[in-house]
This record gives sequence, structure tokens and C-alpha cells, in this order.
Amino acid sequence: MTRPAAPPPRPPEPDGPRQVSKFEFNLLRILRFLVGHFPADQGLTLVRAAVARPECLSPAAVDLIKDTLAKGCVLFLVRHGAWRNDKYLRANVPTPGRLWDRVPLDERALWFSKPVMEFLIWATAEKVNDAKAAWDAAPAALTAADELFFWLAFDATRSDPDLLTVLRRKDAFRLNRFCWLASPGDVAEGDDATPPDFADLFEGARAALLEALQPHLAQRWTRSERVKGQVGDWARMRRQGRSEFAALRAFLLAASAAGRTDLARFVLRTNAALFTGDLTPVFWTGGLQGSGPPRLADRLDTQRAALAVPRQMEVLEAWQRQALAVGFFDDGYQASQLWKADWEAANGDRVAARARAAVEMLEPLRGPLGGRPPEAAGPPPGENPEGSPG
Repeated sequence: MTRPAAPPPRPPEPDGPRQVSKFEFNLLRILRFLVGHFPADQGLTLVRAAVARPECLSPAAVDLIKDTLAKGCVLFLVRHGAWRNDKYLRANVPTPGRLWDRVPLDERALWFSKPVMEFLIWATAEKVNDAKAAWDAAPAALTAADELFFWLAFDATRSDPDLLTVLRRKDAFRLNRFCWLASPGDVAEGDDATPPDFADLFEGARAALLEALQPHLAQRWTRSERVKGQVGDWARMRRQGRSEFAALRAFLLAASAAGRTDLARFVLRTNAALFTGDLTPVFWTGGLQGSGPPRLADRLDTQRAALAVPRQMEVLEAWQRQALAVGFFDDGYQASQLWKADWEAANGDRVAARARAAVEMLEPLRGPLGGRPPEAAGPPPGENPEGSPG
């Protein structure tokens, strides 16, 4: 995708408040709600209401929209991680500093395109909860900033089931990689747990966004895991767990292929926050009501799905083994050193052992009924000490 031409210089600020129409006023309030600067209850009311659409927007309104988009999204990124003085890979070399110190301006600039404006007009003019209201945007036509904005919009409206049902059927949200990383259980519909291709997330501005979002993603996943034990519906747990496993596994595979294991730091930190002590599967499945599906295989599948996050530790542990095998004169030595530092900071060996023990408790032939103690954290029968099939 070619980068848009640089915008013309901003005109001088006018004296006094700018005059906008009622429609434009509602649009600006919806935009402020979507980027987190307007009360959610009032914002949701505006999104669910319809207003007569004008033929065009005034220059003053367009300028205010651009200003709110730029400042709102940048402020969100700064607050949620961009301000941190941390190390991430640049040209396969660990580079310290805040995001604006590590990443050149042309790689972290936010360029919003036409679909964002079209969405805002649609969300203001139509009742978004009405499934007949038509709007969508092809994911291939979206910039990194567009994807970030649509994720923020999706996140802001997740609390309304009707709005959620409508939005997740539109490709701009259904195939949004940030939506899948932050809340796969909400963006996946039914049993469809097929995430989009994550490969582009590790290049250019999208990679810079991922660097900024690492602390935020770790907090979200940790919070989500800690309340999973309150889920009482077996079907819901199965759908949520399957979508989480599919999203995280696809993301980790893409991160490994791109050589950006540092951008999967949030998965390691989430597990480290959870496994401060030994956990059993009840931590995740204790809220399930009744006996569940009639078939034992379906009940076990649901319980395995609930442990989607701990099951990712096998991939991260494999990364650690690979990093240990990289010599001083080998390519990727500095990148491997960064991963080993992350692993040590998270006490990765202990976390991996505890995650493996929790997962193995769900295996009928490995738990007490099969004669294998649940606290055993070593490799199961049929596997060698490195964890690969024997």
C-alpha cells in the first residue's frame, strides 16, 4: 500500500469555538466515545440512534475529526505502553528507548483513510444495532491507523450485545487483527475460530503499534483469564477457548516466522502473572454449571479450550530451547539474548512447568485415573525430555 501524500499545513486556529451542525456535533461525540473520551452510556445511545445525513461535512467538522482522531489514538498508545523505556528489536538488534526514540517517524506515523470517515458518518446517520444498515470496508484497503481505530471502535461497543452482533459480521472488524489479539472470544462468531493472517503485524507501523500495546494486551489477557472461572455456560466456554487458542497459536507462529518473538512478550507475561503458584484446571473451569455435554470427549474438549493461554507455553518453551542453542557467532544471537532475558525475567522455566502440569491434569490417561500424579510436570509418556514426540 502506498503511503498517502503529506497533508497540507494546518491553517491557523480560529478565534472562539467552531460552528458545526447537529449531525456533525453528534458525529464528533461518537468519535470521542470510540477513542475513550466521552461517557460510554451516552455514546452507545448516540450510536443506536438515527440522524438525517447531510450531503457533506463542513470544513470545520472535518478538521475537528482529524484532530480528534490523531490526538485520541496517539494518547491511547502513549498511555498504554508507548511511554515505557523498553527494548525491542530493530533490524534484529535490541534497541532501548521509548517508542518515539526507537522507531523513526515515518514508521510510526498514523495515516487514516476514507473508510474511517465513512464509518463515522454511517454510525451517526444509521441505527448501528439495525442489521439492515449497510457499511463495510475491505481489510486490504485499511492502513495500520485504520485497523487501530476500528479495534478501538469495536472495543468501545463490546458491552452492547446487539451492536457486537452487527459489527463482528463486517469484515472491517471480523478480520481485524487487533480485534483478534485483544478479544478473540467476542470477534469470532459461532464455531468459526479462524483468525486472519497475522504476518503483516510484524512490519512497519503495525509492528510499532504492537510494541506500544504489549503492556495493555498483557493486562487484558490476565484480567480475562482471572474471570474465566465465572463462566457457567459450557458452549460459551468452548467457543471462547477455541477462538483464543486459534488466535494465540496463529499469532505465535507468525511471530516466529517474522523473527519478532519480542512482540509475543504479552503472552509470556500473562502466563507469568497467572502462575505465581500452582494452579489446577478448576481455576478456569470452576464456574461451569451442571454436568455439561453428554459425551465425555466434548466435556474434555471444552475444558482443554478453557486453558488456551497456558497451552501456549509449549511454544514459548520451544523458543527458549532454540535461543539457548544460538551461539555467539550465529545469526540472531542478539535477538536470542533478548528473548532469554524476557524468559528469565518472567521465571519462564517455573511458569512453563506449572502450565504444563495444569494442562496435563485434563488428560484422562495422565491424571490420577491413569496412575500418573497430577503434580508431575515432566514430559508425558511417549515424549522425549525436550517435549517433542519420541
